[in-house]
This record gives sequence, C-alpha cells and structure tokens, in this order.
Amino acid sequence: MRIHHQLLLLLLLLTACMPARSPERFQAEQQLNGLTIGLETNARPAMNSAEQFIVTLRDDQGQPVVADEVYLDFTMPAMPMGTNRPIAESEAAGRYRAATAYTMEGEWAITVAARVKGVEQRATFTIVVLPAR
Repeated sequence: MRIHHQLLLLLLLLTACMPARSPERFQAEQQLNGLTIGLETNARPAMNSAEQFIVTLRDDQGQPVVADEVYLDFTMPAMPMGTNRPIAESEAAGRYRAATAYTMEGEWAITVAARVKGVEQRATFTIVVLPAR
C-alpha cells in the first residue's frame, strides 16, 4: 500500500511539472504587392475574453518590413458593430502586437492595415468567436 501512495505522489508531481498545453493557434498570411502580412492569434477565442494578436510583415525575400503604422480593424459581416481598431505596437522589426476583446460570438473579419512608406496595404482574415466561457 505504501508503494502505491508513493507512485501516486510521483505521478502527481510529474503531472504538475508538465508544461501546460498551449491553446490552438490561428496562423495565416496574405501576399499583397510584394508584402506578406501574417496574423497569429488564438484559434478558439471566446466572447468578452482578452485576446492577443501578432502581426508580421515580410518582403518578397522574407526579410522583416518596418511599417509606419499597423492597426487591426474588427468587423462582423452579419451585423454592424461599433468601431474596434486597436493600434499594433512594434515588438521587433516586422513584428507587431495588439490586443482586444470580441464583444459578440460569431464570425468576425479581422483586417490588418499596414502603412509602409506611405502606402497602406490591407489583408482580411476570418475567425469564429465562441460563446463566453
């Protein structure tokens, strides 16, 4: 019986030390006029839950592109919503981070707008938001 308890304790300790499973990630990119715009975020976001968004910008050779401005524009194709346009902050050359919360479940269009050398490029991605947890 004592060995059984020791094994159980060891199993509990090992389980506690295991890394947490990361949530599923949404990753997509679009190429526009020599600029590749990438978006990474939670693939299964929930309504009223804070979400992080990573935007990457690369040129035709795969090199990071520094933008004058990057922002995200969130819209719901099924119904008009208020304006939700968080500005993305630069983390490194060609890498930007923004955060927001979805206010309704359903299909959302996320447009990433990047102004590079005075020219704005826009790529739109679609994601489905789940009911609040």
